[in-house]
Amino acid sequence: PPLRSGGIMLTYHCNNACRHCLYRCKPSQSEQFITDDEIDATFAALSEDKFLMGVHLAGGEASLKPLKVITALRCAQKYGVSVDYLETNASWCDSIQNGKRLFAEFRDAGLEAVLISASLFHNEFIPLKNTENAIFAAQDIFGVGNVIVWTPNVLNLMRKHLDPDRTHTLKESCDKIGIKYEGTELWSLHSYLTPAGRAAETLSKGMPRKTADAYKGQSCRRELENTSHFHLTPEGHLFTGLCAGISIANRDDLHPAITNVSAPIFTTLCDHGPHSLIELAGENFTHQEEGYISKCHLCMEARKVLFETGKYTELGPAAYYR
Repeated sequence: PPLRSGGIMLTYHCNNACRHCLYRCKPSQSEQFITDDEIDATFAALSEDKFLMGVHLAGGEASLKPLKVITALRCAQKYGVSVDYLETNASWCDSIQNGKRLFAEFRDAGLEAVLISASLFHNEFIPLKNTENAIFAAQDIFGVGNVIVWTPNVLNLMRKHLDPDRTHTLKESCDKIGIKYEGTELWSLHSYLTPAGRAAETLSKGMPRKTADAYKGQSCRRELENTSHFHLTPEGHLFTGLCAGISIANRDDLHPAITNVSAPIFTTLCDHGPHSLIELAGENFTHQEEGYISKCHLCMEARKVLFETGKYTELGPAAYYR
């Protein structure tokens, strides 16, 4: 389908390893960023999608290399692609003054809005003070209406219960706020969580589970054909929907012909869902006795096995699966 809205990942590298990260970014990921030529090629390709409403700049943590953000903003203007906002975890914002300085540079390069992450997962690495600094600085530079806090309800709880000058373990935060560390309450508080990526591994304890057979016949077509929240990786691979680690298109061809020969994982998921990946994995797949918290969780576990075979070019990057 035509691309509607998505994110441009400038890097997989991040100074955090948040437990909920869908893209499994972390400090030990390569510090490599997308090259300037690749940024240009990405926006050139996106400019051909006539139904595209806009994109956001993301990572990893894109602002670890501000000049890359500025290059991306200038390329977006060059090709007439709207940039809706920049995502940042605000780890770098040790003062309001420094925040204003960097945000002003981004504004002068064409940025109009920013999204600042505020969650109990980020607070394991970033003191609330840094988050607050970034919010106040961004509101001064972009205006209050152009600063998105993701999410405000969690920010309010953090302000009320947590020490702004230090980080807190996830269990410590939950204890202070008064919710259970394991189970559904944490997921309800962060209602945007996707039960895949790192979350399926680190936040699954206490969650309801089903056997693999319970997911038989649950197609993933709707998710895989969703272009309202796609991501383009630094290598130029297209992740549709929230399905990280599966790509059958890239910036050189954003709308390829898709067959069960060229894309057996993608088409199997579209037609039959993740349970059918177990058949592809064969005896190499070991069922988790406790079950799976979602079909996305089952899909990820099956894809890990299939990735190790080296047979499926749709699956990547390697760091996602390892």
